[in-house]
Parts: sequence; C-alpha cells; structure tokens
Amino acid sequence: MSKNNVSSSSFYSALLVALCITATNIFLVSATVNSSSLSSLEAEALLNSGWWGNFSSANHCQLEGITCNEAGSVIRIVLSYSSYSYPSSYSSSYSSPHRKLENMDWTSFPNLEVLDLSFCNLTGSIPEEIGTLSKLTYLDLSSNKNLEDLSSNRFNDFIPLEIGDLMQLAQLNLSHNLLTGTYGYIAPELAYTIVVTEKCDVYSFGVVALETIMGRHPGELLSSLALPSTQNLMLVDVLDSRIPHPTNPVVVRNIVLVAIVALACVRFDPRSRPTMLCVSQELLVCEKTLATPFRAISLQQLLDPKMDITQIKE
Repeated sequence: MSKNNVSSSSFYSALLVALCITATNIFLVSATVNSSSLSSLEAEALLNSGWWGNFSSANHCQLEGITCNEAGSVIRIVLSYSSYSYPSSYSSSYSSPHRKLENMDWTSFPNLEVLDLSFCNLTGSIPEEIGTLSKLTYLDLSSNKNLEDLSSNRFNDFIPLEIGDLMQLAQLNLSHNLLTGTYGYIAPELAYTIVVTEKCDVYSFGVVALETIMGRHPGELLSSLALPSTQNLMLVDVLDSRIPHPTNPVVVRNIVLVAIVALACVRFDPRSRPTMLCVSQELLVCEKTLATPFRAISLQQLLDPKMDITQIKE
C-alpha cells in the first residue's frame, strides 16, 4: 500500500472518531451544585456583572428584577423596560446606559427558568454560555438596538449555536436587534422563524461534517442541492481534493457513511432530520458494506433514502 493511501486512510479514520465523539458529547449533562455554595456563586455573578452596583451578597434575592426559589437560588431575571431598564435617572447607584451580557457569568445560574432583558439597552453580543441554562423556558432579548449610535453601541453580532442547547425553551424572542446567525451554520428555521428545536444542532453538525470531508465550507453545495446538476455530481468530486482518495474498503465505507448522515442532517425540513442520538448511534455502529463502487456513488443516491447503496454484511 502506498504512503498516500496510508495517509488518507489514517485521516479519514481519525475523522470518523472525531465526529463520533462530537455527536456523543452533545448529550453530556453538567453536575449539580450544593445549594448554599450555588447561592454564593449566583450572588458573586450578579455583583461582578456591575448591573446593580455594589450590594451585600446576602441579599441578592432582593435585587430588583431577581426572583429566587425557597433554596435561595435565582429562577427569574426580569429587567424589562417596565421596571428596571429605564429608571428615572442614569445617575442611580446601579443603573448603566449600556449593559453587556458578556459581563454576567451565566454558568452560575443552573436553575434559571425565565430571562427577560427586553428593552434593556443591551450592547455587544450573546455569549455562548447562555446555552448552559438548561432549565430556561423563557428567553426574551428583544428590542435592544441603541438608536442613538448605531455605529458603535448596539446589540448585534451572531446568534450562537449554543442557543440550540436550550432544550426546555418554550418561548424565544430575539426580534428588533441587529443579530444574525453564525453564517453558513445556523439552521434555516432558526434564522427565519427563531423557533429553537433539537434539530437546530443536528443541522449545524451536518454542515460541520460536510465541511470536514470536503475541506471547505459546503455553502455552495447546500444552496444547490435541489438542482439536478448538483445531485448528479459524484461523491468523490466533492471530497477534499488535497487528500488522495482512500482505497481501504473500511475507510471508504466510513466516508460514505459520514456523507449520508451529514446530508440527512442538513435537510431543509427539520422534521425529516435524524436526532443527534440517531446520528451518534449510526456513526458508532455500522454493520454495512458498500455494494456500489466508490467512484460510482452520486449525491443523488446519498440524498434518496429509498436508494440502497449498501448491503448487510454477512
């Protein structure tokens, strides 16, 4: 076997392992924290944010807009325009004309269920840590454009993919901001309807998987998948041209498997996408071998679930 074939086989084998680990890690759950220490962490996070100025860590549950449960853990942060966000004067000890979500340690609020920061004059971007709020059911960050100076102070940037980790979220409002999705990776339904489902992560995973085997972002491919000219392309023609095509049957099968799974993940209709659990299981356990020559496999075959290019291994 040539060095090129050994090199490409090693690359694609490592690729499959990496994709399996990535798909499986989506289901990891964080550990619980002692209630008393948690209360201290929450108070410290609120204090360090600077949103309320200086206050005693013992009374953080009495801060305006904060609601705690019986254990003293924060379950609601509501600072909408009706109360906190537009006080009579910005000279008060806790008010600030511009607040940044990045200034808050969101990992300190595992019990937070409601977060309403609409009309709060937020600037900057949404931090990835928002995705750690596993109990969040209501998230409203709407209407946070700073109309006085759109050139420097505004709530903008990308919507982080971690928003898709909020599996309990029932209501999300990000309207009237200068926010966009992570270009090329965000699920279509999140970009247009801002409806978060478990299939948002599935779509993003599919894009990343395609990008990995193609060696480039699959944006052009995704935008033209419905065209016959694209569907007639051979799989080998869209793979990374910098890496020699493997000849090892197991590696070839794994590449085709990744391509099939990835294309299923990026289906436009989220209901037709597999779950991340199914993706993980499919990548970890494959008992099929190719019945079609590698160079004869087209994208049309991979896209059509009724076309079987594999056979059960005997």
